[in-house]
Amino acid sequence: MDDLDATDRDSEYVRRLEAAVETTADAILVKDTEGRYQFANGATGTLLDYDPEEVVGRTDDEVFGPEAAGRLCEHETAVLETETERTFEVVLPVEDDEQVFEATCSPYYDADGGLAGTVCVYRNVTDQRVRERRLENQRDELETLDRINEVAQEVVRTLIGEPTRDEIAQAVCDHLVKTELYQVAWVGEPSPNGSKMTNVVGAGLDDQTRDLIDSIDASEDSIEPVPRAYYDGETHVVQSVPDDDSLPEQRREDILERGDRSGIAVPIRYGDTTYGVLSVGSDRLSAFSDRETDAFEVLGEVIGFAIGAVKHRRLALSDAVVELKFRLTDTESFYVAVTDELGCRLALEGMAAGPDGNLLFYDTVAGADTEEVLDYADEWDNVEDARLVSDRDDESLVEFTMSGSSLVVTLSEYGAKTKSATSEDGESTIVAELPADADVRSVVERVQTKFPDVELVAKREQDRQVRTTRDFRQDFDERLTDAQRTALRAAYFAGYYEWPRDSTAEEVADALGVSSPTFHQHIRKAQRELLGAFFDWDGDRP
Repeated sequence: MDDLDATDRDSEYVRRLEAAVETTADAILVKDTEGRYQFANGATGTLLDYDPEEVVGRTDDEVFGPEAAGRLCEHETAVLETETERTFEVVLPVEDDEQVFEATCSPYYDADGGLAGTVCVYRNVTDQRVRERRLENQRDELETLDRINEVAQEVVRTLIGEPTRDEIAQAVCDHLVKTELYQVAWVGEPSPNGSKMTNVVGAGLDDQTRDLIDSIDASEDSIEPVPRAYYDGETHVVQSVPDDDSLPEQRREDILERGDRSGIAVPIRYGDTTYGVLSVGSDRLSAFSDRETDAFEVLGEVIGFAIGAVKHRRLALSDAVVELKFRLTDTESFYVAVTDELGCRLALEGMAAGPDGNLLFYDTVAGADTEEVLDYADEWDNVEDARLVSDRDDESLVEFTMSGSSLVVTLSEYGAKTKSATSEDGESTIVAELPADADVRSVVERVQTKFPDVELVAKREQDRQVRTTRDFRQDFDERLTDAQRTALRAAYFAGYYEWPRDSTAEEVADALGVSSPTFHQHIRKAQRELLGAFFDWDGDRP
């Protein structure tokens, strides 16, 4: 009876074991010591895309192919030799794709206790690994963006030390390479004739890299990423150096030999002017995601702003300047064409930033009916709007909203201040100042590259008059009448300019013993003189 009960118990155990083996979602496979499958449960068909009966009697080589079989054999041999359980990850071909499996492999023994083979349990963890990899990539991307933002912040901090253009570029490249995300970073610009890259500054530059830079076709017709970024003003990304047709075959081989697998070329821009290109290389394929590319584009704008700020500061602090006189006769220019067509004269009074990246030009117009000028401006695509601001006896002040490039703006972006800009009889004359130590030849060449019809007709060096704060106060004071000065002081000390106001205009007028309209007249004229003194002093007015 006891023997029968024991048999029943064993049969029940076997049934339960078989049920567990067949209902589990994991693939269970048994091999002999020669590596031939002896058993495969039902989940094998779902996970490995094999009918369990087809697997029995085969080897890994016959089921998965030699490459996957080699990976499995390495682990299972270790299990048989050490007779210990082993857990590992393996990539196996399934349905013309590759899946990741977590495998636990154990030795098993026959009834006599001899080593009979291995039992392996396979669990598909592909989706889990994809999620983990995605999260890891997101963390890496966020870390990369943080580091790029740190570089941008460092550029802004560098401005405090009154750096040069090369010092700004060097600081950027040093910080990028220091992150260890990139192996090389450099800044350069095509020479005016496009023969090669010039003014190269960078980090991670060895002789091989410098030879690569020297061999770049920097012409305007080049299809290579770096010159294209400069001339197009757009970022160019190379995600895979071996597969990018924009790089000549020999250059691809040289770049790969150096160790770079992907790269990015970012234009360094300020306004409409491109100062150069930031080129960065990585030993990772597809190292530049969309978000990372966006961050680099912002970095390029920050560098451009910094270089522009440095150029303007050099001019503001310079005791000596070089005065350049340009002549433009290109009839594609609105100012040249309008004076030729209508026989009028235009003189630039000042500029301001307008909407959507446009610029507001304020010009006095003489020698033609204002309505004719406005009608003529309406025919030009780059004149977005034009309106009469005021009439002044025999001349008028007109506001032009301009889009596109401008010689005056381009000069400003290269660090020059326009002293005067007049157009008459189909010819525009622009007089501008550069710091005495500026590379005048380079500025002129780049201006003429952008505006081929511009002619430099005069150049002279002169000392700049040093004006102090005391000079400014005295100049402003001389502009005011006694009544204007009194109204301005009373308004200031009475809190008229606070927000909210401590005193109204009526209260200040009453305190001065004048009518409210009289006070408004004095205060407006005084404010106009203050702004005039400031903008004349600051150089914002040509």
